[in-house]
Amino acid sequence: EEKCLHEIERIFDICHGCRRCVSLCQSFPTLFDLVDESATLEVDGVAKKDYWKVVDQCYLCDLCYMTKCPYVPPHAWNLDFPHTMLRAKAIKFKIRGEVGAGEKFLASTDVHGQFAGIPVVVQIVNAVNRTGLARKALDKTLGVHPQAWMPELAPQRFRWGAADSPAQQVTNGERTPGRVVIFSTCYVNYNEPGIGHDLLKVLAHNGIPYVLVEKESCCGMPKLELGDLDAVERHKQVNIPVLARYAKDGFAILSAVPSCTLMFKQELPLMFPDEADVQLVKEAVWDPFEYLIARHKDGLLKTDF
Repeated sequence: EEKCLHEIERIFDICHGCRRCVSLCQSFPTLFDLVDESATLEVDGVAKKDYWKVVDQCYLCDLCYMTKCPYVPPHAWNLDFPHTMLRAKAIKFKIRGEVGAGEKFLASTDVHGQFAGIPVVVQIVNAVNRTGLARKALDKTLGVHPQAWMPELAPQRFRWGAADSPAQQVTNGERTPGRVVIFSTCYVNYNEPGIGHDLLKVLAHNGIPYVLVEKESCCGMPKLELGDLDAVERHKQVNIPVLARYAKDGFAILSAVPSCTLMFKQELPLMFPDEADVQLVKEAVWDPFEYLIARHKDGLLKTDF
């Protein structure tokens, strides 16, 4: 923890002198307000106990690292804001024990998602969640603001209603495998199955054979955001052996939600750099738009929508 806080102070000092990220997540306005309200008007005037206020606002989207920060590697300052916040979150979870049961439950997307698709239950849960009384209860027990948007549970899960692929012929491109397997993700499966069905229609229109992943668990991103790295590993142990089989068979793995793609392409490979199957899956996973654009560059995308 001491080393982590020392690195946080170093990074916060650089961020304070730059402030390009002020328009991104709430971490940066929180940090800059703490500095501007301190006695010295510098990071050394901010109490280290207040660093956690900044950590709590980071949800590991990586936008600061990828789009704004001029000091990321290979710059000599070697600034990696999101992964430093991740280290702090892991300390908060495992060492300090400061993550509550409500946060743990909200991050268990494949647990509360199990209500999706159950007749009557779905309608009751969705109706109750729209009432003012229930929203006040959610605020009190789980910290969900009464006016925060909440996704509803789907009346039918994506995996239950997904159409079979009409295409059989595999046409590989220079950049793209000609057949895909869909990792549907918790959100598409339990909350917004229309995203998945739309993706299947685009693939069918383009004559691309597809299947759904035989067995899938949560990608682990919600647990990563909590700093619960042990839970991330448990989800990895379910997903990677299955996805690696598809990768070895030459499938493109399409993850229907960007944060899941990020987990398989960046976070898990960073956590498990010596596991061959993790690295294999990293190379096989695509964001759907990334895959379709590459398909277009191969001259194989139908644009007569």
